[in-house]
Amino acid sequence: MLAQVLVSSITAGAVYALIALGFVLIHKGTGVVHFGYGDQVTFGAYLVLIGQAFIGLRFDVAVAGALVASVLLGAIIYLAFMWPLRNASLLARILASLARGTVLREFLRSYMGPNAWPFPFLLSSTSVPVGGVLIVPANLAIVGVAIAVLVALYLIFDRTIYGKAILAACENSTGASLVGVHVSTVFLLIWILASVLATVAGILVAPLLTLSPDMGLIGIKGFTAAVLGGFNSLPGAVAGGIALGILEALAGTYVSSALKDMISYAILIAVILVRPQGLFGELTLKKV
Repeated sequence: MLAQVLVSSITAGAVYALIALGFVLIHKGTGVVHFGYGDQVTFGAYLVLIGQAFIGLRFDVAVAGALVASVLLGAIIYLAFMWPLRNASLLARILASLARGTVLREFLRSYMGPNAWPFPFLLSSTSVPVGGVLIVPANLAIVGVAIAVLVALYLIFDRTIYGKAILAACENSTGASLVGVHVSTVFLLIWILASVLATVAGILVAPLLTLSPDMGLIGIKGFTAAVLGGFNSLPGAVAGGIALGILEALAGTYVSSALKDMISYAILIAVILVRPQGLFGELTLKKV
């Protein structure tokens, strides 16, 4: 039973990790928590649906088109909202992030309707017994894609000059600019990368949940994973996502299925009270 629970939890945990990475990237680069990020995840999944159901594209072509559109969306968000608000108060930027999420959600509700839409699995959703554990090929595909994205991100940040520039600007934007990093361009890349991550996460999670304008509530899980791992730690975001998926599955199986969704809120409150820097984060002191 425990092995089955752990195997099943990895799928959700991998998706949570991707969403948490988007939260952490944006926060490290701008100092703002993007509370509309969950709606951006939903919008990414709808882009695939629009391409497939309304334009008539094949699923793979629709996915490619959605990824390209997410690049444009990330650039638009930064250039139209974040850059003009770069000197605004923290509250103003947070409210702007909430407004962006609301606009995306209500746009989908108005033009796509409030009802749920079917979304195809990448592979068969029929479980297959392997060594006494039921394995779902579709879930394996989701985990495989998530791992591939995480590996690609690691290679970008560790092996490319653009990735190193992003990390440098996130760590100290003033210092990075002094050594020749064009910080505004790097922040644009951060928003584009976070937007692409949101679309990938939306494509992966849509078959598991109900694709509707309210699917953006999945952002709460990603936010909790980011807080659990440490909001300033990219590896922590991954660890937090996997840990949250496992804790949800254990609570839903051994305590009560009604606690599966409540566990995110309980973990969020517990981490804030007991260890606000998260598992991998560090406390920082600021003079005021």
